Amino acid sequence: MRDHNTKCLIHKEATYRDVVIVGNGPSGIALSFMLAGHWPYWNPNDVESHPDELLRARLNYANNSKSLVEQDLATLADGLEGRSTNPVSLLLDSLTHPCADLGIELPSMLQYKYHPEKKIDHVVLGKGKVGGSWHRMDPNLRTLSLSAWMSLPGMNFNEWEARNPPKIAEVNHEVCSCGKPTNGHCQNIDVENNNQTDNVCHQCTKGRKSLRKTSIRQNHTKEVETRALISRVAEYYENYVKEMDLEKFFMSDATVTSIIPIRCSPRESSGQVNTARWIVSGIRKNKAFTILCRNVVLANGTSDLANRLGIRGERLAIPWLKHELPHLEAALEVIRPVERRTMKPVLIVGAGLSAADAITICRQSGIPVIHAFRSRTAGLDKMLPGNVYPEYHEVHRMMKAPHEAHSCYTPLPEHTIADVISVPSASGEERRRVIVRHIKTGETRDFEVSFCAILIGARPDLRFLASLNTSGTPEDSDSPIVEENVSFFGRQLAWLKNLCAKCRHINFCERVRRPEYKKICGHNFEKGTTRVCECQPAVYDDVVTGFGLGEEPQNPIDGKNNPIAVDKYTNQVLRGPPGLFAMGPLVGDNFVRFIPGGALAITSALQNLEND
Repeated sequence: MRDHNTKCLIHKEATYRDVVIVGNGPSGIALSFMLAGHWPYWNPNDVESHPDELLRARLNYANNSKSLVEQDLATLADGLEGRSTNPVSLLLDSLTHPCADLGIELPSMLQYKYHPEKKIDHVVLGKGKVGGSWHRMDPNLRTLSLSAWMSLPGMNFNEWEARNPPKIAEVNHEVCSCGKPTNGHCQNIDVENNNQTDNVCHQCTKGRKSLRKTSIRQNHTKEVETRALISRVAEYYENYVKEMDLEKFFMSDATVTSIIPIRCSPRESSGQVNTARWIVSGIRKNKAFTILCRNVVLANGTSDLANRLGIRGERLAIPWLKHELPHLEAALEVIRPVERRTMKPVLIVGAGLSAADAITICRQSGIPVIHAFRSRTAGLDKMLPGNVYPEYHEVHRMMKAPHEAHSCYTPLPEHTIADVISVPSASGEERRRVIVRHIKTGETRDFEVSFCAILIGARPDLRFLASLNTSGTPEDSDSPIVEENVSFFGRQLAWLKNLCAKCRHINFCERVRRPEYKKICGHNFEKGTTRVCECQPAVYDDVVTGFGLGEEPQNPIDGKNNPIAVDKYTNQVLRGPPGLFAMGPLVGDNFVRFIPGGALAITSALQNLEND
């Protein structure tokens, strides 16, 4: 389809949507629910008992016959305080979970009413199954938040779990779980307890998530059970979309490759393209797709790409170097339980919850752990009660006592990794060496390990925004960004060319020509040398992590320290072109309980635009 007046070229199979949501996790699901016409209303009788007197007075003054979507959110949410920096998120949370942070359990004061005439046409794009990254986590882990806080609007998680008990698979003890006879085939191995017991063969243990035997399972206290299993949460989100009749809005197994602002002015276009401001391109089932839309919402979370230390060995394809907990678990599961106790140590880097999970998994399997972390006083979140989070407090206790003897645990406070090396031995076996360095003294130590796991958090994958001129200001964000006469494949080629141009390692390492990089990677090659540095290029990281969109535009996006800068009452991106919104962890709402607030802000903003 071509507009001959402007020479704008659009793929002939392109479809139009008012809103495209990138990410099919809790953020995308909650927003889809509200855009489909489900609007929140507060119950005036329940609000009379709300502990927050200021909020109660504001709600009593407002017109309760109107939904929160139609209210002045800035007036209602002003001055609210809590564990989110976004006032609308605090507003909706204070009505859904009144005074939850004080330990008070009060019922929700909201009800949702369906208005089909208020529906906004939209589509939700996601890489995998509905639920997003929750399907990639260890299903045997428990959530950090309480199970009641995992609920999405309109369907309580605890009530859903009571209606849908977990399915218990029946086990036939005459045959292996792979379907083969037990005689001569199976080795009776209990992977969790490292004992010879039930009829499960070694090959079948590869597909089992049985390494974990954490403190959660050992205690089974009432307090621990207030946290939900990851597997149940993932199932809940998938079932939520079905029960709320939202499946028609979801397009799963779709990878977004580029999001490009349209240069053509509305008066120069025709038809539905008249209101389109964005071209969203991607691939689904090996087939390219293009969607034109007026608004784009970034709801893809911040856990797509694992953070790296930037050491030389990370640039090499070292199979025993892991950056994600599921990858470490998968590598350990293929090892026979009787062999785990004779393994060389697993070196784990990091002081967060993922590192604590990895330590717990290894120790419960009899695998020795060497734990390197930067700060001597580093510890896990002190706001986590010990009776509810016993497994994390156990690791925290060992981290604070480095001079005490611990079973299968050796702490290295104030240490970091200097390099990882694979060295062939005389016997032909590979020696896996990790060199750690003391941060203050510079002293190095050499360890021979079985695996090394660098678990230092994650960052969002925003490569599809590489074409945005994010260095500009909101005033100049209307400047032309998309070239004319560009086809779908031409845009893909331009995106790849742009990415390759930023990665100067293709021809010559940028660190060779700029000595100041020495303080980053430690490699000081003289000018004219043919050696090439193997470190990750900083420019590439900026492209991946949405450089220029954050509250600190000179730094990459980080859900905790540098979220995307948005208008606090509409969630519109401040340093992006018109029609670009963000929500969820990308704007600092790292707990599921605060995510619906972002959906409310965006829905209200879009409805106001429709009315205008």
